[in-house]
Amino acid sequence: MVSRRTKWALGAAIVGAAAAAVASSVDQGSLARTLLPMRRPRHDLVGFGGDVEFLRSAVARHEFGTSAEERQAFDQVLTARPVRTIDELTLACCEALAVFDNAATTVLITRAHRLPLRFAWMRDSLVVAKAAPEYEHLAGQRVRLIAGGAPDVSWPLFARYVGGGTPAWLRNRSAWFFSVPEALRQVGLGVHGGVVALELEAVDGTISEVRLAATDQPMPGGPMADFRDRFPGDEGLGTRGWRTALLDPGESPEDGDQPSPLYLQHWDTLLRTSEVPLASGEGVALYLRLMGNPDGDDPDQEAIDEALALVEGGGYARYVVDVRYHSGGDYRASLPLVKAVSRMARAEHVPIKVLVGPNTIGGGLISASQYLAHAPERTTVLGNDVGDRLRSRAQGRTIVLPHSQLVVQLCHDWHDLGSEPSPWSDVWLPDKFLLQGIGEFRPDVDVQNSWQDYLAGRDRLLDEALA
Repeated sequence: MVSRRTKWALGAAIVGAAAAAVASSVDQGSLARTLLPMRRPRHDLVGFGGDVEFLRSAVARHEFGTSAEERQAFDQVLTARPVRTIDELTLACCEALAVFDNAATTVLITRAHRLPLRFAWMRDSLVVAKAAPEYEHLAGQRVRLIAGGAPDVSWPLFARYVGGGTPAWLRNRSAWFFSVPEALRQVGLGVHGGVVALELEAVDGTISEVRLAATDQPMPGGPMADFRDRFPGDEGLGTRGWRTALLDPGESPEDGDQPSPLYLQHWDTLLRTSEVPLASGEGVALYLRLMGNPDGDDPDQEAIDEALALVEGGGYARYVVDVRYHSGGDYRASLPLVKAVSRMARAEHVPIKVLVGPNTIGGGLISASQYLAHAPERTTVLGNDVGDRLRSRAQGRTIVLPHSQLVVQLCHDWHDLGSEPSPWSDVWLPDKFLLQGIGEFRPDVDVQNSWQDYLAGRDRLLDEALA
């Protein structure tokens, strides 16, 4: 019979172990910081200068895992940079937050005067992904020069505004800065009287030069959502009525236009499934595409349940999981799908092909990584490098600067996919019970879409997955 003293000792040990597990998840007090209420702006904060002071206060209260040197550098950037316009404010905030070397600590919704074009990187080129109606003939053209610089040479100039991530993420993020004349000017490229010269190449080899000024009104953007500019039909981020070089299913086809490939269809669907024949004709793959949106939403439970039913029905020759634009959200929403696909692939001895790219970040990167944890022998990763490192701070909360309405994301907890989490790891508490370390996560097969592939509606990643 167990004595009362033993029972008390056992109970105290259990409570102590639980307390240690919770305490170990706190990185420099971040659990307490998570529970702190957001501080309201003071009434005496006025204009862009007031936004700067509010940002200083919010960072001191809600950004964790930073060093004293980084906090000093953050203050120095805000002190040194003028903030007379919305463009200068946005760039100053981007540069100041970048010193924390964390991709998720960022201006989540930017605002700036931008050119009437939106750009996207392909393997070999910076491309006009979307154009305002009066410039729709430029959609799909390749940028040879912008503001006097070749994009493939000048994109690293913008690294000072982008914190953390991988080299692929830095290059990917430069597309936003190329659309902002003030950013071009600040890095020393040629902006004259607010006008930017571009040398463009059409698919037939025709080279032309256009000179463009920014729109009269500042327009939004965001590091976790700018990829949507290449999706036909998407009208987010102030681009209603703009055109891409491709068509979304349901649009009336016109001569010369190309339908969009599977991965760019249905921009408004966060989780999409499709049955696709293998290239050999011997069997069908289940294609599952997950993607993000500007609000960091997750697919609704009904969509997840429908996908789970398809997976658990079995009978597929392989599973193709496309997470190249899965840019955030709560990984706990998609983890059941990861486990179901992994379980069925192992039971039926079929492969899993995971398609990734620079926009595979945050919750998307976490979910994608777990295929290597649950079915490593069945999983092959295709694409180019993902956007973030395996150890990063990604549990965040957002603040809104009171005057400009810029949305800033600050972070308070670590994720570490590289090593196996233990009760004493300094990571977000759910990670200890839900995630497995994978060592590293990079493509087994390096394959990317070129400019010509994009215009032809071809997707080399899916072709490789189905081969």
